[in-house]
Amino acid sequence: TDALTLIATRGRMVSELPRGSMLSVRMDADVVQTVLPTSLSMAAVNGRSLCVVAGADEEIADFARLLDEKEIPNQLLVTSHAFHSAMMDSIVDEFETVVAGMSLSRPQLPIVSTVTGRYMTDAEATDPRYWARHLRATVRFADALDTIFEQANPLLLDVGPGNVMATLARQQAGSRPAT
Repeated sequence: TDALTLIATRGRMVSELPRGSMLSVRMDADVVQTVLPTSLSMAAVNGRSLCVVAGADEEIADFARLLDEKEIPNQLLVTSHAFHSAMMDSIVDEFETVVAGMSLSRPQLPIVSTVTGRYMTDAEATDPRYWARHLRATVRFADALDTIFEQANPLLLDVGPGNVMATLARQQAGSRPAT
């Protein structure tokens, strides 16, 4: 029940924030970072040439126009808020307090963190600050996949509403064996 409480609380807290936008950009995140205005955040690095930026609606619209002028492919994502952006800052500490009220345990199975891109440590798993960072930190999906692909014949299961994560994983796996 603690997990459901955290999910519901996080959802409620985010829903009370101002709306925002997210923009998928087909370019290396390091290159995008060089032209990214300080008002926007690197929300996710989903592949070697695919990242997501997030921020206020108007700022994202302006950045999309800039990318269009530079002929850099981009697409507005259908979201209600600018997840993993500075627009989440005001609720990170409050969420940490909520997590601190829960009993946290070390994982029974290895977990690859999308905050760090590496295996989660016991210290991270039991640190409320780590879990609160998920609201704000850049999602390092590509780095997490690299860690997973170090395993012999990894099996990945996409349990989301679509198949985006599975598609990204297949693209990044390339010729490496992965199911």
